[in-house]
Formats: sequence, structure tokens, C-alpha cells
Amino acid sequence: MQPARTITKDSIPPDGWVSYRKRTLTRARRMQGPFTVQTREGLVTCLDGWLAIDAHGFPYPVHVQEFDAIYELAEPDPAGTAVAS
Repeated sequence: MQPARTITKDSIPPDGWVSYRKRTLTRARRMQGPFTVQTREGLVTCLDGWLAIDAHGFPYPVHVQEFDAIYELAEPDPAGTAVAS
């Protein structure tokens, strides 16, 4: 087995990318100040942001500026569950 490659912002491959959109809603709550989350990939600390739950029920942190850039609030439907707006 080959050793894992380390990819940084400066070494992201430039080609071969395809755009995808998520098909599910994301549950999230705002967390004030620093917090650490046990993700599937290990412990991740976020200095200020949102705690989100993925489609399999695992938590992950999203920095406040990233969250504001990529997420929008879903509106509740008459049954009280959230739907994408």
C-alpha cells in the first residue's frame, strides 16, 4: 500500500474536477468560541463556527466564514420539517 499523500491549498491538482451539489439538508447549530469535534477523520478543533451533522449522523465543524459562504437557511414546511428554499 502506498503512503498517503499530503495535499495542501498550494498542491491541489488543477484538473479533473467535476462540480457536485449536495442532495440532503444539513443540520447545524452555531457554537460560540472554540470547540473540538470527534469526526470520522479524528479530532478537529474549530475556533468559531457551526457544528454540523453529515448524512450518516457524524458531526463536523464548519468555520463561521465558510458556513456563511456556502449554506443558507432552509424554510420549515407546514409539517414542521425543513425544506430547501
